[in-house]
Amino acid sequence: MKNPQQNHSYPAIDSHVDLLYDLIRHHPEIPLQELPDAWVSLPKLAQGGVRAIVSVLYCMDCYNGPVKAADNLRYLLEYAEKYLQGFEAIRSAAGLTAVYHGSGTPGALFLLENADALLEFPPEALKLKGFRVVGLTHFGSNRICDGNTVPHPTGLTPAGRNLVRELERLGFAIDTAHLHDPGFRDVVDQFTGPLLSSHTGLRAFHDTPRNLSDEQIRAILSRDGIVGIAACPGILSAEGKSDISQVFRQIDWFVQKYGPEGVGIGSDFGGYSTTCVRFEDHTRFPRLAELFEEAGYPEVAVAGIMGGNWFRFFSQLLAAASTEDGQT
Repeated sequence: MKNPQQNHSYPAIDSHVDLLYDLIRHHPEIPLQELPDAWVSLPKLAQGGVRAIVSVLYCMDCYNGPVKAADNLRYLLEYAEKYLQGFEAIRSAAGLTAVYHGSGTPGALFLLENADALLEFPPEALKLKGFRVVGLTHFGSNRICDGNTVPHPTGLTPAGRNLVRELERLGFAIDTAHLHDPGFRDVVDQFTGPLLSSHTGLRAFHDTPRNLSDEQIRAILSRDGIVGIAACPGILSAEGKSDISQVFRQIDWFVQKYGPEGVGIGSDFGGYSTTCVRFEDHTRFPRLAELFEEAGYPEVAVAGIMGGNWFRFFSQLLAAASTEDGQT
């Protein structure tokens, strides 16, 4: 067996962390800084070498609809502002560079998951709060499109097409995670901006609409997008059980077919209830890097998978948004 490389430390970026959802469920009204042992915590991020996360505001399907969706989004924004202290808010490519190459406070970008509220809550206001990525759906249907569990899905609604055009105008990226196939195709056809899948599995391993097909992977890569492989057992396998070797195998399969530049980690920590054995939280990130080293991956490829690929994607997204806003 090839000896693993020694003493390499890879700055990591996690593209999907359901931190707010976990705090509301399990630690209500307690600031993150007072929770060192929470599933996602500042000490665990430091131990795992995670320099930045994409912190998710998940709007549950039960709040979809006029008025209540926007009210729920406002509540989540206020809750996050009050209880999610301890991160550097990343608003620019320079800010991302500082946290990624630094050793101090980790950074956070922000993602809205389930955009039904944006039919009343102005997307411009969301952008002003630092959001640059929007996922259009969750599991069910909303006024924009159908999520991945809808039995007879259709594509973008007229309101959804209008929203997609507005997101493109404002320089957002669209997260395709949770889109059912017709909606995914419509987004590819009607949105010319950046695409990603922040947290997913691969249909080659678990053939479900929740996961990406080869056609969808190619569509994301054609936009210089990145695919984030999740740690959620229900995504990784039909049996609903997984361990770190399955995370490694899915990334390795992707690399062998498409190369190492288009894949990263989107753990979904905080967003599910089961356990990915030996990859339970951010403290396990260095062990995943070791698996790639042990498999003979060069250092540059491991660095890209652990964080460098997301760093490139978000740097380009933030730089483009700053240019559009007239910033330097």
